[in-house]
Amino acid sequence: MLTTLYVEARKLKGSLVAWLCLAAPTLVAVLLSVIFFRVRVASWTDNLTGATGLWAYFVMPMTITALTILVAQVEHGPRAWDHLLALPVPRWRLFAAKGIVVMGLIALMSVLLALEIRAAGFMVEHVAPKRAPTGVFSWLLLIKLLSAMWGAALFMAMIQLWVALRFRSFVAPLTVGVAGTFFAVAAFGAPETVFVPWVMPVSVIAGDHARHMMAVTLGIGGGILTLLAMMVSLSRREA
Repeated sequence: MLTTLYVEARKLKGSLVAWLCLAAPTLVAVLLSVIFFRVRVASWTDNLTGATGLWAYFVMPMTITALTILVAQVEHGPRAWDHLLALPVPRWRLFAAKGIVVMGLIALMSVLLALEIRAAGFMVEHVAPKRAPTGVFSWLLLIKLLSAMWGAALFMAMIQLWVALRFRSFVAPLTVGVAGTFFAVAAFGAPETVFVPWVMPVSVIAGDHARHMMAVTLGIGGGILTLLAMMVSLSRREA
């Protein structure tokens, strides 16, 4: 399995994945920097909640959509599935590896976002101390928020990956991602939306502990079940 993971990671070398993983969290950090200078001074707690909320509300879903498309197009582009599925390797490993790589890259972006948020804080503290957030910067709070959002995003990510791997055209996963994100933005306030995979990450900061725990539990549980179903379904495809 480690060899399969290594191969999957190597396949992404030279693709746009690296640029995507760098650009997505940087966008949030840049917007946070603008907020520091343009909006009234707020506490670090409010700023951390707001920055991670922006990440979970819109940037993360669209990034996951793009990421899963790029990962799938590595095989779809050169029409490499015939060769790949004919290899003497259990097929489920190939699809499991793609799921693990996707979640690993999302985790990497979460780490980068945490570092860039802190860097934005350092920048405003030195350039315009009067605009710096009040209170103490809490790594613990930031790590808890981003970790919970990562877990809650598993369900959404596996759905997007399944669609991206199932259809050769990028139109299908792109449509699913845009539709899911639009629905999440339009209907976020409704209590029932906690069951919508695209809403689960942002439900982490809803202010309701029960909703928070439900989003993380459903995100992880639904993601694992979807990954298993994807592995079984796609393993049956013709080589």
